[in-house]
Amino acid sequence: MACSVAPALPNQMTHRVRAAPHQMMTRASTPPAPPASHGVRLSDFEWIDDLGAGGFARVSKVRHRRSGAVFALKISYGAAYPGTEDEEAEVLRRAAGWPHVVTCHALLRGPFGEPACVLEFMDAGCLGRVLTRRQEMGMGGIPEPALAEAAAQCVVGLAQLHARGVAHLDVKPDNFLANSRGEIKIGDFNTARILYGGAGGERPLAVPITAGTRCYFSPERFVPGACAGPHGAMAGDVWGLGITVLELFLGRFVVSPELSDAGLELVIYHSGPLRVPEEAEASAELRSFVAACLQREPAWRATVTQLLMHPFLAHRDVQASRRALREIIVETL
Repeated sequence: MACSVAPALPNQMTHRVRAAPHQMMTRASTPPAPPASHGVRLSDFEWIDDLGAGGFARVSKVRHRRSGAVFALKISYGAAYPGTEDEEAEVLRRAAGWPHVVTCHALLRGPFGEPACVLEFMDAGCLGRVLTRRQEMGMGGIPEPALAEAAAQCVVGLAQLHARGVAHLDVKPDNFLANSRGEIKIGDFNTARILYGGAGGERPLAVPITAGTRCYFSPERFVPGACAGPHGAMAGDVWGLGITVLELFLGRFVVSPELSDAGLELVIYHSGPLRVPEEAEASAELRSFVAACLQREPAWRATVTQLLMHPFLAHRDVQASRRALREIIVETL
């Protein structure tokens, strides 16, 4: 894997190793084959455990009977937008081989013809689970060295999608998956939209952006019937990333999911800027990174390409940050 954790040698502990933007976008050295269903059936897998369920799908931990390999099986039973039932499958095809997007091993059909995906199993769950475990252990948010690495991997995952004309539209800690090697990959593409390219012909000039988790919505997504073109939809992802990084740092929700729609709109659309609190012990680089993501006007928000070059990511000590992130993830297992 391009982001495997390597321990720092003694003579490497005294200087910082900087990550150039092109290094962050490196493709996996041996890309897996594109997702395919040839010779694979749902009956080839045995159920181990339930991993979770949402508004459009349920996910289970399963074992392949013949090989013993463990996977996550996602069966969808709805679509965020009418007529987009197979949008997730196309997203996974486009993302095949990229190290910070969850790998799809097969695309199948469920018992009633619903889409089913055999995905790689990420043994640490999601970043939301990691944060919850730290809260339960009385540890608070994620310290900056580890947070910089987590943010870098999240940004690369989004950059890999955006480069292929895909907006995720549900960016939040629960949709960034982690494993015990310290790798983070973006998953759950039920609300994702393909904005351009592909064999399906021309895409609309704008797509609906009103589905997703509302406490991670950018202000413009609260407009009834809101639609956006490629730049606007991707700017919505950047806002969700900013809220995600801020939550990981603070160790708590930035915007309460228990608020009503009117309450959410009041906090996000009409209140003061969402920023790192003044009283928090945070670096200028972290404050600047979050501020770049949480600009109210979509046109003023940083793009993922710009975020890859931001000092909070590009100037981090790569080896130390990766080691710190892995240690934090492992201690929550």
